[in-house]
Amino acid sequence: MATIAHSALTTTDLHEPKGVAAATEGRFYMSDGAGSGNWQYLPMGWGYYKDDATAQTFNTTEALLSIDGAGSTTDEAYLPFAIRGSGSLWNTTTDKITPIQAGDSYNVRLDLPVTSETGNPTEFTIYLDIGGSTFASAVSIVTRYVGTGKSTPYTISVGFPIFCGSTFISNGGQFWLATDTGSLNITAPSIFIDMNTSGAL
Repeated sequence: MATIAHSALTTTDLHEPKGVAAATEGRFYMSDGAGSGNWQYLPMGWGYYKDDATAQTFNTTEALLSIDGAGSTTDEAYLPFAIRGSGSLWNTTTDKITPIQAGDSYNVRLDLPVTSETGNPTEFTIYLDIGGSTFASAVSIVTRYVGTGKSTPYTISVGFPIFCGSTFISNGGQFWLATDTGSLNITAPSIFIDMNTSGAL
């Protein structure tokens, strides 16, 4: 029987990568620099969550933004493989971003349809808080100031990148909103969460 160098093997003579029989869908093999490696999930995927409840009123006191995910355009079909079919990037009960693990990074976009205003608000503040369940314990990692006072209806869209440490993993991330004066109503807001990198890599 002829001896053939492994580097010379082609097509059907080649074997699958080490451990492929036990690797689940969506994983790739990553070397560890020590002559071996392991199977990891690809750090990509997204979720989109649309609210389907009544209007939410925001005034000069910070209030929690709710997105119940019951809107017809909510889509979790393309979540990261690490949680697809078993988890979410947004908790529709607690209204929190739920990262997969520490070290992850994401792009986030909020779409806030303003349906009516009172008292002529001119500025709207959006806080992303990882401190807990009340604004009194807020640890705001993102703050955005958005001009208002346009003719309703109009939509405020705000996007930004985030990274997730241990506090974010423990508490999740909530959005607290407030006006500078007066109030405004937001109806059927939505959030888009797109995974950039995984803390596992």
